[in-house]
Order: sequence, then structure tokens, then C-alpha cells
Amino acid sequence: MDLWSDTLSQLSSAHSETQQQLSLWRSTATIPMLAVIKGFHFIHATEQTLAFFESQAENFINATPYDYSPRIQSSGRNSVEFAQQVMQEAAMGEIKSFNWLHMSQQGTELPTKVTLYPAKLNAQTVLIAEFTPMNRRSQKRKVSKNGFESLPKQLLSIALEDSAEAVYITNINHTIIAVNKAMCRICGYSADQLLGRRRDFIDSCPSDDLAEREYLNLLEERGSWQGELEMQRSDKSRFPAWKSCRKIHTDKTSYFITLFSDISSKKKLEDRLTEQALFDTLTGLPNRHHLKQILDQALAESKQYPEQIGALMFMDLNGFKNINDCFGHATGDKVLQLVSARLEACCLENADIARLGGDEFTVVLQGCSDKQQVEDASRQIMQMFDAPFEIDGQKFYLGTSVGIALFPEHSDQASQLLSFADTAMYCAKKNPNHLLFYSANMHEDAEKKLKLLSELRHAHSLNQFQLAYQVIVNLECNSVIGAEALLRWQKTNGDIVPAVDFVPLLEEAGLLISLGQWVLNQACGQIAQWRASHDTDLKACVNISPTQLAHPDFIEHVTTALATSQLPADGLVLEITESALLRQPELIKATLLKLKQLGIEIAIDDFGAGLSSLSKLGSLPIDSLKIDAGFAQRLSEPQGKELCQAMIQLAQALDISFVVEGVETRQQKELLARMGKGFAQGYFFGHPSAAEQFTNDNFDD
Repeated sequence: MDLWSDTLSQLSSAHSETQQQLSLWRSTATIPMLAVIKGFHFIHATEQTLAFFESQAENFINATPYDYSPRIQSSGRNSVEFAQQVMQEAAMGEIKSFNWLHMSQQGTELPTKVTLYPAKLNAQTVLIAEFTPMNRRSQKRKVSKNGFESLPKQLLSIALEDSAEAVYITNINHTIIAVNKAMCRICGYSADQLLGRRRDFIDSCPSDDLAEREYLNLLEERGSWQGELEMQRSDKSRFPAWKSCRKIHTDKTSYFITLFSDISSKKKLEDRLTEQALFDTLTGLPNRHHLKQILDQALAESKQYPEQIGALMFMDLNGFKNINDCFGHATGDKVLQLVSARLEACCLENADIARLGGDEFTVVLQGCSDKQQVEDASRQIMQMFDAPFEIDGQKFYLGTSVGIALFPEHSDQASQLLSFADTAMYCAKKNPNHLLFYSANMHEDAEKKLKLLSELRHAHSLNQFQLAYQVIVNLECNSVIGAEALLRWQKTNGDIVPAVDFVPLLEEAGLLISLGQWVLNQACGQIAQWRASHDTDLKACVNISPTQLAHPDFIEHVTTALATSQLPADGLVLEITESALLRQPELIKATLLKLKQLGIEIAIDDFGAGLSSLSKLGSLPIDSLKIDAGFAQRLSEPQGKELCQAMIQLAQALDISFVVEGVETRQQKELLARMGKGFAQGYFFGHPSAAEQFTNDNFDD
């Protein structure tokens, strides 16, 4: 058994197609052109392959496929980069077949179809390369076909002299004996300065002996070499170059022909593209892709120090959306730049900062002794937001919510850590401290939220949404003056989902506008029916979200609901929250003025629960204040009573009406009646109920 047959018998593969090819090759008398590749190097080859490449076994073994290739393929791709990429893909278990231009050791062009089969040799991963010449006779293309052999030597000399690529020729002792114009132009030397010098005269610095010996040995063994290196100009400046050298034998002696090109612009482009791929263009911080690389490296290093822990902190800026809405995205971008600069200036030395996009930042912390150290570092970062960010004399106060995932405790996978920290951050936004470590419960809550979102998307089409109505009464005479429409979600199995659990998800699911329109239509229709049936001036009170109010078609939605139901404009009260006044204030003010011109009333809902702005109240077309239920619940306390009285006096001073929410006892009702003429709602007057029950409770037959 010859050497190749022995090698072939030891090859195996879990890939069925590769195993079939192995059986076919073993059974045939004619051995095709095959070679075995380990890593990126040939380790075995058939005699037919060696003859095809015009090479000896000692030169071919340990060479790479791109050693027998031009620098650039006809497709324009770099031979080294493409060859390494396709070999890596094949090593993962995928058969790869492609067209390739090889060069024999003697310079013959070899158009070839290459097929790479994944296999095992002595339990080691290898590739079997099959070479098929790409012409009808399965023969290599002859050099004579390129036409150069018929040209006068003088013409060839002129072409070489005027080539844009630098060319120099050295003798067997590596002394320069000829150079072209491009060589002089690129290196800054005259021909006289270069002729007679040794090759290393234009090296950027003296090569170490080992690298020099390897270069010369490869050149002698294979007859050619190509690669990237640094070269030196006459002013001692260095530049990257792609260099290829080939040994040419003549009857009397040998020569080395070297070609190289300055690839400085290409390297700069590569660096710029790398920076764009890895860094955020706005802040200069690492981006999401780069963060994963940082995390992968941190996770690998953490295995060397099992006594230490690391942390991924996921940060989201509190209040940033208001800045974008009120001052525009240009100001928002400046704020993000200030935030990143402050993080870089003040953050810990062993921390890596990244921006994922929007107002989301991350910090990777390594080498911590315990969880407390991580928490202390997190609070130190949060303290950076105590001082305001100032732009053009305007001060912006921001907070941050931080979710933390520990490694390797919570996970040793970068993508999973990022997901866990993100989940913890969303939970931290609802936490008073705005700082939480990830826990398994959070993951369960996140899964419940996803399930709820999925069900929510189908709830409307399944008619699971209903409206309940809560009565609003006149404190002075107990007469019914209005009904607030409240959205309810009853699942098919009878479970009722509280509004506080699903209303915030409507915007996230993209259902808020369409469902809000449905609520408006239903409420207006029901109130119009009651007004017609019971001869009453009952008003429909409908809650409107900030997103609805800012929608460009909102005015049309309201007028359509009024026209369809034939409810007069003064029979509709739109309740908005104080937060709606902060988002795009000019747009909101313009919308409220248009609604007011139509005769629709505007009420501020949950007044006093947020950061009330008296200046905004005085400049907006507000008809009433709905005082938050928390004030009614504190009427038994002296301070609570005074606060509620102050709210009512404010409404009176602004010459607008008030509605006190959350009235549950007669004592509360009587106290409020003595404070001023106004309105109230709460369990004392009636619980939210369906339209039929509301009719039975509030209208005489």
C-alpha cells in the first residue's frame, strides 16, 4: 500500500456525502487530484496533485492553498481572506465547492474547480480538497495562451518599467540589480541609490533573524512568497505594503522578482470601516457588536480567576424621552454625548462602557470580590447623574435605572447576560431605588409579560374588551352629571385583567391608537343613548393617553366619534394626565385649543399626583381638575384636609370646576361639599359597572 492509499484508508467523515466520496475514491483505480488540509496547510497530496501544481512534495507539504494563488481572484476578492473564510466554513461540517484560479510553482495559471469535504484523520479535523481543471480536456491552461511569449523583449521591458506596481529584481545574493519607476516613486529613492543595495535596505527596520530565515527558507522551498509587511521610504517613514516574490531559474543563474504596492489607503479604509462597525458614531463608545466582543473576552478571563466575579450593568436614562419631545433630537444627542463623556471621565478603571442605542448604556465590570462591591460601583455610577447636564444655558436633570447581571453566576454567555441585565433594568425602572440585580423571578415575569402581550394582540378581535361606567355626581345636590368610561379586559376563560396590568402594554403592542378610537366611539354612543332615553345632560368622560393626544389624526378621531353618535360636543369631556403636557408642549397646546374651539371640555386627571405645573395650567384651555384619589383618602388627617382644600381653592382661583376622585365614605363626601361647589366620584356613589347595570342604578324607569 502506497503512502496516499494508506492516508485515504485512515480518512473518515460523519458527513454522508463525504463518506460516499471516500468509498468511491477507495474503489476506483484512477486516483483524482486530491489533497488533505489541516488548519490552512496541505499535509498530504496525491502525485496527480503535485504534477498539476508543478511542485515537489517537500515544497507542497506545509504550504497553503493561497501560496499557489494570485493575490486577487478574478472576482476581486483577496485570495488569502477568501480562502481562509471558505476553509473555516467547510471545517464546520459544510461541503464547499467554488471556482478558483491557482498558480503552479512555475507560474502557470490553473483555473480550477475546488471542492472541500469535511473529514477526520486520526480524530483530527481535516479537509479533503478535490481539484478539477476547468477546461474541456481537464488539462491546465498553457502559459503560451497569454501572448507574452510572442512580444519583443524591449516591449516587455517598457511595460515593466512603466508598471504602476513597484518592481525590483535581485540576484541570487539578494542584491538589487533592477528597479522600475514606481519603485523609486513609492520609496523616494533614485535608481542609483537602490542599485547595488541589498534587499533589506528598504525594510522598515532590521528583521529579526528568525523571521528572516523563515522568509528565505519558504522562498527556497516553494519558489514564491507573498504577504503583508512594512517597508521604509527614504525619509525613514514606514508604510504597509503587499509584497510578492518569485524565484526564477535561468540556464546560468537564478533571480528573485519582487512586486509590491503601497496599501496605506486600503489599511486606513479598513481601520475606518472597523471603527464604524465597532463604535457608536454619536458618542465614540463601543457599540452593541463591540460590547459582545468585550463580554466574550471578559467571560474567558473570568474562568482564570474563579474567586472573582464580573458584572454587566444595563443603564437606561430616566426622563430622556421628555428632553427629546420638548427640545428636539439635536439637543437629545448633545445630552447623550455629555452622558458618555461623564461616564468615561468618572467611571472605574476596570470598567468598559458601551452605548447600545437610544438612551441605553452598559458597563462591564471585572475583578470584583463580591456582590457588594458591584453594588457600590453601581451606586457610584448613579451618583454621576446628581449634577445636571447643561447645554446652552439650559440645565437638564436626568436619573438612571440600572439592571445588573453577574457572571459567571447568572450566565457565562454574552447574549444571555445582556438579556438578563436588560430584564433587570426594566424591573429597576419600577423600583424606588432604580437599581436591581437580576433574579429568576424577573425572567418569569418577563415571560408572563410576553404571553400577556401575545394575548393582548388578539383580545380586540375576540371581543374581550368592555367598557364599565362610573358615576360622577354633583356634591351639592347629588345629581348625576357624568360617567367616566373605564376599559376592562375579560379573557375567554372569564379572568379579568386589571387595567393597570394591560393599559401600559397597549402602546408597546401598537394597539393604543386603534383601541383608544374604539373606546371613544363606544363611550360617545352610550352616553348619547342615555341622553336621548332619559332626558339628561349626562357627559361622557373619556381618558386620553399622551400618545393619542399627539397623534396627527386625533382631532378627526374625536369629531368622527361625535358625528357618528350624534353626541353634542359639550357632552364630551376628555381627561388627560399631567405627563401629557410635558410631551411636545407646543403641539399639545395647539391640539387642546382646537378641541376647545369645538366645544369639548378638557380635564386634568389625577391632579396633584405628579409634578403639577401652575404656569401650564394658567396658559392651557382647561375646564376642570380631577383631584387624585389619594387626597380624599387623607381627609381624616389635618394635613390631608388642608391639601385637598388647597386643590379646590386653586380650581376656584382658575375659575374651573373640580372633581374629587376616590370618595368612599359619607364623611368624606360631606367634608368636600363644605369646601366648595364641585363634583365627585368613587365607591360611595357607585362602583364601575356595565352599561345595563349603570342604567338600573342611576335612571328611573
